[in-house]
Amino acid sequence: MKPLQVMQTIILTGILWVMPFTGSVAVPANTTDCPRSVAAGTAMDRELRNPPEVSIPRGRRKRYISSRDMSSLLDYHNRVRSQVFPPAANMECMVWDERLAKSAESWAAQCVWEHGPPHAVRFMGQNLSINSGRYRSVVDLVRSWHDERHSFSYPDQCSGSVCSHYTQMVWASSNRIGCAINRCSSMNVYGSTWRHVVFLVCNYSVKGNWVGEAPYKIGRPCSACPPSYGGSCSRNLCSFSFKSNKIAWF
Repeated sequence: MKPLQVMQTIILTGILWVMPFTGSVAVPANTTDCPRSVAAGTAMDRELRNPPEVSIPRGRRKRYISSRDMSSLLDYHNRVRSQVFPPAANMECMVWDERLAKSAESWAAQCVWEHGPPHAVRFMGQNLSINSGRYRSVVDLVRSWHDERHSFSYPDQCSGSVCSHYTQMVWASSNRIGCAINRCSSMNVYGSTWRHVVFLVCNYSVKGNWVGEAPYKIGRPCSACPPSYGGSCSRNLCSFSFKSNKIAWF
């Protein structure tokens, strides 16, 4: 299969690039009952079909994203995934993946406006956003990805310039996310130099956006979840019910 070409999105203060957001700006702290992350070696981690070792350490000398922003990004993605239309029968709950976040940190530190690193994006999805002005919350940096839904027609048609940020957000099997934010003194953006920008990198696993494939299956929510979930459903998302395996983020 050939992956779709994924384009960057730009959020430039004072210029409207996309259709207005029609949902609520505020994202509740716990939009779904999905676990925020899973500890390596637990039953839940083994059931998830992606690489293990996703526990988030309590002590990090340096982090490119705050715990509040991590929570907001994860909750926002899960809310978007739970409310897709037409409804999804196999939409999996997203959890935070520390290895994806570390990869995002490494790339955000480069302050380069392109996808990368090349060897890594072959195996994971990636959305980028850049902002040269003030913003109220990290959700402002990803809102345009969600707005691409106005141009997307199920199963794989896009009437706008790009829909691939949105389809990556709602790719059913992309059940892990890790993001990083960096403040860059300057970045070259399509030939122009931007000063004092905020650069957001979000990595996803498994990789989505495959040509000719729909992001999810249409149907009654959770009616076509992978068998590994054991029939558990949380607010329209395939989710694990192993409460004893849930861990706090920090």
